[in-house]
Amino acid sequence: MTGKRGIGVASSSLALIATCLGWAPPAGADGHGRHAHGQPVACQGQENTSYRPGLTLTPRRVGIRAHASYTCSDRPGRTVAAAGDIAAVSPDSTCLALDTPRGHEVVRYGDGSVSEIDYSTGHAGRVLGFNAVRLSGVVVKGRDKGAMAERIIELAPTGLPVGCLTPEGVRQAGGVVQLRIVP
Repeated sequence: MTGKRGIGVASSSLALIATCLGWAPPAGADGHGRHAHGQPVACQGQENTSYRPGLTLTPRRVGIRAHASYTCSDRPGRTVAAAGDIAAVSPDSTCLALDTPRGHEVVRYGDGSVSEIDYSTGHAGRVLGFNAVRLSGVVVKGRDKGAMAERIIELAPTGLPVGCLTPEGVRQAGGVVQLRIVP
């Protein structure tokens, strides 16, 4: 899926998954997603994820590494490119579901600023063949330190689903990601 149609389908799918996972502005935000002390940062983009060991049908502890390419906005009409690198662990995961993932992300903005986010809670589900993951946490260092952060990822395996049946399992996935930081 590429082009405007692909972007539209991906955006619609992400909205559906966000609704299913209960996406809402973090506590302390007003009805517009803004906090009285600053502007929210809203990012969206693409993510490539790897699993070690790979996801199979047998539940096991899985290490997750991902790289996201974001376009972020902190006020109307202003966008900045950003890149996020995340390391996470999911304690009891399979091809069918990631189990309560938790992790740490470093977001590097094109203007030179950096945010480090600890995600302490995670929820995951499988919707229409995609793994949908919602992470919630706090910016612990750098830009927007102390702000609440939420991240939603919609991932599809990059290989055939039969990878779940092999001893190596599914080792990679790709999809769309959305990050929201609310000071």
